[in-house]
Amino acid sequence: MRPRAGPCGARPRSPPDEVSSTVLTYGLRPTGGTWREAALRERADHHMETHVTLRELRTLRLEMPPGTLVHVCENPHVVEAAADTGRTAPMVCTSGSTTTVVLTLLDALAASGCTFAYHGDFDWPGITLANRIMQRYGAESWRMRAADYEYLATRTQVRGAPQIALAGPPAEAVWDAELAPAMNALGIALHEEAALDLLLEDLG
Repeated sequence: MRPRAGPCGARPRSPPDEVSSTVLTYGLRPTGGTWREAALRERADHHMETHVTLRELRTLRLEMPPGTLVHVCENPHVVEAAADTGRTAPMVCTSGSTTTVVLTLLDALAASGCTFAYHGDFDWPGITLANRIMQRYGAESWRMRAADYEYLATRTQVRGAPQIALAGPPAEAVWDAELAPAMNALGIALHEEAALDLLLEDLG
């Protein structure tokens, strides 16, 4: 039955669902013994990405092998390329924001003893997002230092790639005090795909 309209004709709001919001994962091999964990391991073995809902995270047992390093990226293209080239490292993609489902997954992995390496866009929103992940989880920088930015900026210029101007208020990078000044000096924004070949090298 449909909910009845209120006194002013407005229907009461339904509680938020747990199935429409997902987090993109790849290569997760939890050690739990239910079919849910087995399904993730099987997809990882076949180099298939997996979208996990908040509802699934309520029931998954996300114990991982001790000391597992999970690579966290911002752009789904990195996961897509990792799957296409048969990389094996476990990955989580934020898809550009720290939504509840993303944080719920990362919290669960952190609780199981996982460590994180983070890479995102070299622009001010990207630095802000990276700060959140670095501070919340103590993640290490994954090719996100000033030297990495300068190398990639120079490479895009040499290759004649279209240049994207930095825009918006600057943000200091909590993991590297030299990164924001380097970005200000060159004034170039770099999307994560600019480093794709280097990131794939790291993913095994």
